[in-house]
Amino acid sequence: MNKPKIQVVADENISGLEYFDAIADVSKVSGRLLSAQKVKHADALLVRSVSNINKDLLGNSNVKFVASATSGIDHVDLEFLKLNNIHFAHAPGSNANSVVQYVFSSMAFLSEKYNFDWRELSVGIIGAGNVGSLLAEYLHALNINFVIYDPYLDDSHLFSDKFVSFERALKQDLITVHTPLTTQGLYPTWHLFDENVIQGLAKDSMIINTSRGAVIDNHALYSEYKSHSWRCVLDVWENEPDIYMPLLEKVDIGTCHIAGYSYEGKEQGSAQIYQAFLDFFCLQEAPAYPINTETKSIETPSGGSELEQINQTILIAYAIAVDYKQMLQLTEKKAATTFDELRKKYPLRREFQYYQLDYAGLAPAAKKVLRTLNFN
Repeated sequence: MNKPKIQVVADENISGLEYFDAIADVSKVSGRLLSAQKVKHADALLVRSVSNINKDLLGNSNVKFVASATSGIDHVDLEFLKLNNIHFAHAPGSNANSVVQYVFSSMAFLSEKYNFDWRELSVGIIGAGNVGSLLAEYLHALNINFVIYDPYLDDSHLFSDKFVSFERALKQDLITVHTPLTTQGLYPTWHLFDENVIQGLAKDSMIINTSRGAVIDNHALYSEYKSHSWRCVLDVWENEPDIYMPLLEKVDIGTCHIAGYSYEGKEQGSAQIYQAFLDFFCLQEAPAYPINTETKSIETPSGGSELEQINQTILIAYAIAVDYKQMLQLTEKKAATTFDELRKKYPLRREFQYYQLDYAGLAPAAKKVLRTLNFN
C-alpha cells in the first residue's frame, strides 16, 4: 500500500510549486488569506513574507515543518516554532543578487535623470547581512567609496575596516538600507529613520530602501519633502499593501516590494526550501530542483559616453522605470489590492548574468564595469 502523500499548504505565489506537487499533496492559497482553519490538517506550510507565522495560525494545527521562500524572517515567530518542535527553514541570501542589481538599476536611473556619475558617489550601507555585504563586494570591485553601519557585526567581517557610526553613514551621498525589521534588542530598526534622523539628512540625500518599509517613517519622509530635494527610491513601504499614497507620488522610483523578485532570486529561494523539505521528510529519492542556466544576447549601445553605455545597458537589462509606471496605477480606493496584484503578476525579470553582451563597441571602462556587474 502506498504511503499517503505529505499534506502541504503553500502560498500560491511561490515559484516552482510544481516540483512539490510531484512529491506531496499541495493546496495553494493566497498568502495574505492564510488561516488557522486552512492549515489545521497540513503537515507542512510554505510561505513568503506576506504571511505571519505564529501561534494564532499554527497553535491548533498538525504542521511540523514551516519554510519561507524568503531571506527575511521578521514575519515568523521563531520562539513559538522552537517551543512547539516545528522545524523552520528559509532562504537566506537567495535574493541578494537580485536586490543588489535593483540598487544598481536605481543608481543608473537616477544618474540618467539627474546627470551625475554614480561611480563617483560615496555610499552608506545600512545593514550588512547577505544583501548589504554583497553590495559592498561589488562597490569594492568597482572602486566606489563606501562605509557600513551594522552594530551587530564584528572584526571578522570582510569589510570591518569600513565600519562607521550611524551618523557618519548618513553623511554619504547615497544611503542604501538593507536591515531586517526589528522592534526589540539594543538596536531596533523600526523607524530607524525617524523624524529627527530624516530632518538631519543633507537636503539632496539619495535614499534607496529595499529592506522593510517601516525602517523609515514614511509620513516623516513625506513631510520633509517640503524642505529637501530628495532623490529617493522605495521598494518597500509601511503598512504594505495599504501604502501611504502621497509618498508614492513624490519618490523618483516606487515599486511593490519586488527588488528580490528576479527569476533567479525566486528560483534560488524555492530551491533552498525544496531541499530543506526533502531533508526533513527524508525524501532522498526525490529529484533535485532544476536551476535554469540559459542566457540571451542583447544589443549594447555603441555610441555615447562610457557612462551612457553603462547606464543604458543596465536599464535595458532591467527597466526599473517600467515597474514604477505600473505602481502609479494605484489609487486610494484600491491601493492594497492593486499592490498585491502587481506582485502576484510581476513579469519575468532576469538577472544581469543572463544577458550576453557584444563588448566590441563598448568603451574600455564600460566593459570593465559591466563585466564586474556579471554581464556575460
